[in-house]
Order: sequence, then structure tokens, then C-alpha cells
Amino acid sequence: MANKSASNRKPITSGAKGFICLIVLCAVLVFVSIISLTGMPLDSEGVNVLLPWVPVSSENWPASLPLDRTLGGGTYTDYSYSLPEGVSEDAVNASIETIKARLRGLGESDVAAALKGDAIRVELRKLSATQRASELGMATMQAHFEFTDTNGNVVLTEKDVKQAKYAAKTSGSSYSVTLEFELTKEGAQKLKDADPSYLSVSCDGETVSTYATVGDGKVTAGLGLGDSAYRAGANYAFLANNGAVDVTLTQSGTGDVPASAGIVLKVVVILCAALLVCALIYLVAIGKLTGVSAFIAVWCTVVLAMFFLATVVVPSSYMLSVGTLVAVLLGVLLSMYAAVTRTSAISKQIGEGSAPKQATKLGMKNAAKSVWIAHGAVMALALVLMIFSFSRNIGYALSAGVMASALSTLAMRAFQLCFTAITSKPALFGKVK
Repeated sequence: MANKSASNRKPITSGAKGFICLIVLCAVLVFVSIISLTGMPLDSEGVNVLLPWVPVSSENWPASLPLDRTLGGGTYTDYSYSLPEGVSEDAVNASIETIKARLRGLGESDVAAALKGDAIRVELRKLSATQRASELGMATMQAHFEFTDTNGNVVLTEKDVKQAKYAAKTSGSSYSVTLEFELTKEGAQKLKDADPSYLSVSCDGETVSTYATVGDGKVTAGLGLGDSAYRAGANYAFLANNGAVDVTLTQSGTGDVPASAGIVLKVVVILCAALLVCALIYLVAIGKLTGVSAFIAVWCTVVLAMFFLATVVVPSSYMLSVGTLVAVLLGVLLSMYAAVTRTSAISKQIGEGSAPKQATKLGMKNAAKSVWIAHGAVMALALVLMIFSFSRNIGYALSAGVMASALSTLAMRAFQLCFTAITSKPALFGKVK
């Protein structure tokens, strides 16, 4: 009886399978699109957050893609300066370079610092007040290190330090942190001549360590246990590795820096939105369901390209510039070209009397050569741009667009397979004779 029941069970039709797959694909597409537009907290407390990476307007740019000063504007902070006794005017320019080097070390690749009248003006992209104060505080510290012996004599200074690094070692239930100063050749000679049993280390008059061991051209200071010691070690090593500011700085004013290329951001966002609308209308008009598949592929390119930017390209440069923004637009245009080429090729097969499945197979095959040549040419341009430091990030952004466009082919194929499984009416996939 059981075998008879099993034999009478009707197998699921290809149309039903296609409909189920279509529902799953649409659900995934909607879910990913919502996350890309709005972001999503990854735990109940919202501590880990997936930030939005696709903008809905130029005024609502996603937090995962911070803008540089030309696109998003910024702030400036002025510092009046004074020269300590015995310090020459050359120290001003040297201090400016040190400030810029420290800010770049903190991840701010878009920094401007120069003399403005009788003050040093430092410009940064838009940051929260807390983050800006923290970064500028670290950047403008004098960071004068002194290594003194038991008699209070200064044996070494920061000028004798070649490199500083910190390390953590497990110590019971916590961990101990040490800060090691590797000395220059001259510094190692000074240490050898002084021959101290140990040294006290201070930075701008504040004690770093009262008992730092010496030997083999190195000074090793114990900083204590736990997170606070680890943060202190990171800060001291960072300051020692980026040089000292030899002038005395006093903050004298702040203000806003306008977005000199802010109009570019609006134009690109509006243009991209207009292109998406035009692409949808055109693709659906010439390809109907094939056009829908092609437009979904274009949208997937936008989502993927922006995701690659937010997770791979921007973290390396820390912000989006005019060049990287235009590179993304080129990636979207490449995807539109591929979508139109494939849709036209499939529609042509439909017009010649091919069934939807056969038309899809032949159309994709016929369009492949021109589509992949275009992708290869744009990728070659991206690789060339990567060679030069001034255009490297643009090359990365352009390659992100190319990769996104290439991967979106899978989305078009998947949706097209679902549509052709659900219905075999040629009129729904293009213009028939």
C-alpha cells in the first residue's frame, strides 16, 4: 500500500521548482538590499553593526564610506606656536611634517597642515568632536622622551631612538606589557659610555617607567598589567616612531572647511539613480522578463561594488574621494553595458523563433565575447592605475566595480533560469515576429 502511494505521488514540476527558487532569490535580494541601504546590528546590544554601504541620496551618505574633505567638507584647527630657547625656525616646518605623519599613522590619509599667518592650521575631514580631539591631541603632543640614570642625568632622548615597539606577555590571569626602545648607533654608544644599571623613562615630563632595563643597544620598560598598560604602550610606541614636535603649540581657533567638490557627489548620485531608472525602462522594454533579470544584475553590481569599497578599498585609504567615486560609476556603466548586450542578444534569438531556454543559452554565448573584452579592458586600466601611488585607490575602486559586474552575471543567469522554468512563452522574453 505504501509503495502504491509513493508511486502515485506526482513529481514536482520544473515550473514549481523555478517558482520556489525565484521566491528564495527575491527574498535574498530584498534582504541584502535592505542591509546595504540601512545597515544592521549584529547582536542584541547593537555593539557590532553592519553599516549601510549604498547611499539613498547625496545628503544621506552611508557611514561605512566616509568622504574626504573635497566631497564632504571638514574642519580646521589653528595652533599658535612658540619656539623654545635654542630652537631654530626650521623646527616649525619639521613639526608640521611630524603632525601630518602622526595623523596619517592614525588613519587620516586626507590631511592638510601648513602655516596660516602666525599659526599652524591643520585640516581634517569631518569627524565627531571626540574623535577629532583625540587625534589632534595625539598629533600635537611634543613627545620629548628622556632616559635618566639614578643621578638624574639625561642619558638619552627621543632623538636616540631608532624604533619603539610594545609587547604583551601572559602574567597569571592578566598580561604584562613591555615597551622596547631600539637605539640608533649613536644612542647605543651613549648608553655604553654611561653604563647605567637601569634608567627612568619619561615623556613630556610624565613618568613612563621608573625601572627600565638596558642592554644590547636597547632599553626595555615595563608598563604594568592589563588594557590600560597596553594602550599606553601603543601610544608611546606610536609617538616615539613618528618623531617629536619641537615647538610649543596652543590651540587658537577652529572652523569648518567647505566641500570644494561637493557638487560632484550630488551629480554622481543623481546620475547613477537616473541611469538605473533609464536602464530599468529600456531593459524591460526590449527584453521583458529578460530585462528584469538584467536590471537585477545591474542592481547587484551597485550593491557589490559599494560593498567591496566599504570593506576592501576604503579601509586602505580610509575615505572616498572624487576619483574612487567616479570609478564606481564606471563600474556601474560597465554592468549596464553588459546587461544591455546580453538582453539584446537574447531578444534577438527570441525574434528569430528560439524558445526562451534556447534563446537564453545562445544569447549569453553570443554576447560573451564583447562583454568579457569590455571587462578585460577596464580591468587592465584598473591595473595600470594601481601602479602609481597617486591613482592606486582609483584603480582599486575600478577593479571593485569590474569584479562586481562580473559576479552580477551569476545573478542574471539565476533569475533568467527561474523565469524560463516558470513559463516558456517567447513573448514574455522579447519581441517575437
